[in-house]
Amino acid sequence: MFKSIVNFKVYREGIHGNGEKLVRDLSSIRRENYDLIMAVSSPQLHLSSKYKGIIAQHVDPYESGAHTGAIIIEELLNMGVNGSLLNHSERKVPGNHITQCIEEAEEKGFTLYICSESLEETRFLCESGAKYIAYEPPELIGGNISVSAAKPEIVRESAELCKSYNSVLLVGAGVKKGEDVIACKNLGAQGILVSSGVVKSERPVDALNSLMI
Repeated sequence: MFKSIVNFKVYREGIHGNGEKLVRDLSSIRRENYDLIMAVSSPQLHLSSKYKGIIAQHVDPYESGAHTGAIIIEELLNMGVNGSLLNHSERKVPGNHITQCIEEAEEKGFTLYICSESLEETRFLCESGAKYIAYEPPELIGGNISVSAAKPEIVRESAELCKSYNSVLLVGAGVKKGEDVIACKNLGAQGILVSSGVVKSERPVDALNSLMI
């Protein structure tokens, strides 16, 4: 099953009423052999009661208690949110935050999609027990050059490394065309993480459709 994660970030197109419309529109194009996942901002997480595939954009490794501002797995699960992004380049966290989240997520049956900026970080995540790793070079995020074109060898090495640890590699950054996805697949990726190319498109459904090949 090839995973397609659309990260709404807090783009204007993905918050307030726009967020629900975008979730509804993208949900209409689910396909066989593709697992569509949408990472929405915290105020939009209530949409999980109406739509499948909603995950958070961040999570903290805490139990319930005195942790002001924390987003905890227990509360997300109570809302029907069964997964989260973690360690995105726009919200990096320390290594111990990651390892504690992995341990708690495994215990609670929660799915983490953990972002990596390098082969070295991917190795650390594999060794820490991460099930899903999303390789995204930060300098390519939001640009028009696909990671598959800019760093094919790192994608290939990351895919091989993840396979050796029974982890799943997703890739992102600059993935905006069908040929980008094909190249990612050919390099060993089992999913993509996209954002502005879909969320900020004038026709998000068409943009995502073009990637689900």
